Amino acid sequence: MIKLLLLTMLLAGSVLAQGALDESMAAAEQLEISTLFGIEVADGWVQKEVGELVSFHHPNGDGVLKIQSYSAPSVVDKERLRNLTNVDRSTPLAWQDWGGFSGYQYDYSERGSFFRQWWLVNQRTIIFVVYESSVELQQTDIDEIDRIVNSMTANES
Repeated sequence: MIKLLLLTMLLAGSVLAQGALDESMAAAEQLEISTLFGIEVADGWVQKEVGELVSFHHPNGDGVLKIQSYSAPSVVDKERLRNLTNVDRSTPLAWQDWGGFSGYQYDYSERGSFFRQWWLVNQRTIIFVVYESSVELQQTDIDEIDRIVNSMTANES
C-alpha cells in the first residue's frame, strides 16, 4: 500500500504553469510509449520521459498528463485493480472502457490543484494515469486529455 501511495504521489507531480490550450487541434500522432501500450497525441504536445514515467503537456495548456505502465505476473481483474487505487472503498468507482483498456477514473481537488486519475488494465498490463492542473483552469484541456487517454491501445505482451 505504501508503494502504491508513493507511486501515486510521484505521478501526481506538480502543475506546469502555462497558458490556455490552443483550440486548433492538429493531426494526431500514434506513439508507442512502451512495449505495453501506444497512445495518440495531437501535434504540439510535448513528451518527456524519466525512466518508466512518461509525461505530456501542451505548451499553451495548464496541466500535465503522466503515465506509467506495468506488466503484472497474471491477468488483473476488476477487484484486484480496485485494490490498487488510493480511493477509499466507501467511494463508488464505476468500471469504464478507455480505448483498449478498462478500469476506474476518479477526480478530486486538493491544495489548489485538480486531479483526474485512471487505473486501467488490459489482461496483464496495468496503466496508471494522472492529469493535474490548477483548479481554476481544470477545463482548459480536460476534453483533450480524455481523448488522449481514450486513444490508448494495448500492445501484445
